[in-house]
Amino acid sequence: MKYEAIIFDIDGTLIDYDYSQYQSLDKLLDIIPWNNSTRPSTKEVFDYWYKEKNQFYNRPDSNKINQYDQQKIILENVLANWKIIVDSTQLTNTLFDIYETSWRAYPDVLECLFDMNKFKLCIISNGDSKFQRLKLSKTGLDKYFSEILISGDINIKKPNPEIYNTMSDKINISVEKCVYIGDRLDFDAIGSSEAGMLGVWLNRKNITGKKIPKNVKTITSLQQLTPLLI
Repeated sequence: MKYEAIIFDIDGTLIDYDYSQYQSLDKLLDIIPWNNSTRPSTKEVFDYWYKEKNQFYNRPDSNKINQYDQQKIILENVLANWKIIVDSTQLTNTLFDIYETSWRAYPDVLECLFDMNKFKLCIISNGDSKFQRLKLSKTGLDKYFSEILISGDINIKKPNPEIYNTMSDKINISVEKCVYIGDRLDFDAIGSSEAGMLGVWLNRKNITGKKIPKNVKTITSLQQLTPLLI
């Protein structure tokens, strides 16, 4: 198959979400007035945040809530778990300010994008459109992509096949000639493959024990993408 379009996820694929979130929470925890309580470890809070985030994103209405309110809801749940009473609005504003300075692309991203420049490069990502596009702009990655589709634009989230079909229609390239790369096996690789694309699971964390469908490819670094498509 001669592929024509390479489509990427954002968080965990192009931008190091874990690093950004961890660094942001670490700085935020130093600001919170713990009073007589002991400041929990950043890892402890990060793990709890991650659990709350995943639960939130599984809500059917999560796509209708903007990124600011999403973060505020998750932060309030985290604060409640440690019984901290503070102004959550002010703290959310602070978190956003810190978060924006912590975004960074993975080290293998730019080389991959240069290697893939003969293809049409695109983005499909779940999330708030303004916020996700800001990440790409702040990290300088936006200029590499000819089409960017965020679930908040159309109120359809991965792994719904319709979001992949929408991109196919936008770029006028059939799904069979599109490759989709993401860090989630279920939402990204399997979701895109069920829509007809070549689904590629970017398993950066070397997760084991997953049942991988035969029509899904697996890589652990974007450096492995070029050999996969040759």
